[in-house]
Amino acid sequence: MELRQDTTTRIDPATALRGVLRAHGLDAADFEFEEHESSLVELLGSSGAILAVRRRSTGEERLYAIGSDSAWLGAFMMDLGSGHFGAVRRQTG
Repeated sequence: MELRQDTTTRIDPATALRGVLRAHGLDAADFEFEEHESSLVELLGSSGAILAVRRRSTGEERLYAIGSDSAWLGAFMMDLGSGHFGAVRRQTG
């Protein structure tokens, strides 16, 4: 029996990022997500696009090459945990 990875289902980056932010107790409304098509994607080794993630309260912005062969979500989580988007302000209420 051979296991195959289903590459036809695309993860929506904004939905995935909102889930990570909620899991960290952060307000997703404090972040902007913008997807851009780019010819640089081929150089970065991804088959998708470029995702810009910006935190409104700090102005910090990071770019991630997204696609089925990219570890962009893990990179975002590492950046978030490392404080690249500024101090973590937990959502109250």
